[in-house]
Amino acid sequence: MQGIQVDPYRFEFLFGLFSDFVEQKSGQKFTGFQDNAYLKREEGYKQELHFEGRGKLDVESWKESDIGSGKIVGNVISAIELSGNNTVPWQARFGDEQRPHHGLHLALDDKALLEGVERTLYNLYRQDRDGACFDELVRLLGRKYSLLAYLMFLKDSSRYLPIATTSFDRAFELLGVDIKTTAKCSWENYIGFLDAINQVRLLLEGRLSNSVRLLDAHSFVWMLVAQLSQEVDLERSVSDFGRREKTERESIVRSRIGQGVFRKSLLADWGNACAVTSCANTSLLVASHIKPWARCDNDERLDPSNGLLLSPTLDACFDAGYITFADDRSIIISDALSPEDAASLGVDAGLKLSRITPEHCQYLQHHREHVFKAAGKEGE
Repeated sequence: MQGIQVDPYRFEFLFGLFSDFVEQKSGQKFTGFQDNAYLKREEGYKQELHFEGRGKLDVESWKESDIGSGKIVGNVISAIELSGNNTVPWQARFGDEQRPHHGLHLALDDKALLEGVERTLYNLYRQDRDGACFDELVRLLGRKYSLLAYLMFLKDSSRYLPIATTSFDRAFELLGVDIKTTAKCSWENYIGFLDAINQVRLLLEGRLSNSVRLLDAHSFVWMLVAQLSQEVDLERSVSDFGRREKTERESIVRSRIGQGVFRKSLLADWGNACAVTSCANTSLLVASHIKPWARCDNDERLDPSNGLLLSPTLDACFDAGYITFADDRSIIISDALSPEDAASLGVDAGLKLSRITPEHCQYLQHHREHVFKAAGKEGE
């Protein structure tokens, strides 16, 4: 499953709602996941669960000779049946047979099944055969997505995550992510799920001052439906936002992005001054994307080389395609901007970028070809 993307407009809209929600609950500005008391209280249990589960697994004590003895399955059952484990519905609320890990209990009384399950678990935790082991456990135990995702999470909480398919499918729909996980338990689908969460992580890193773990992005997506949706009609709010004019949505997104890591990177990159005029009043300067934000992938949105720190007037002209810059740093003024208007705006042929890099040039080529209003062509 390749090319999974999060709708950037929906993300920004939902991020704003999430930030307001967390600030209201915590009484502090939302700058990151690990330094927020409310988020720690609500979601910090997952890292503790991983630690406790790893202790119950006791993988370091496993020997190949244990395969078929019941020790490995017994340890795995103990790692699942923890009082604080809400990632797998292991309690027998609807009867033993409905528990996702019922097959593990059955294996204790079935020698052939026990040997197959324990060999696969041994290979999963003691070797680097994650994908093959995941699909083999599907064959042996059935499509028990919450169980298998939890077992992967116990292996490595920095790469793998728990899953609650119905909730995450709803959240992905809100975020404009084209993936379904319900009744889709497979290694390929799980990798797609992880990729989607990682795309959210990259977007979060662009908006927050602190680093964002994959587990933090998981919490963000989960809390959209588990908590925020209890106070806000998210489906209706996202639908209403989507009906706004594109320019209005872009304005909202640009104003929010201007407060984040991208802006800080550009301030540092350009020495807290306009890339053209050297204006040093940072409260006036705009963090402008060279390749338009809506056309970027997540890496490009955060790349400082895809940005210019500009005065408001130059930013407006650059964004609308009335000016661009050549690889020799000189300004190029569109014929669509009349000489009178250019003079009124202080835009003249003598302006140029204070510096340029090969990386800037790659993005500027895109701007010249797809945004700039060249003679006989309107910007796209």
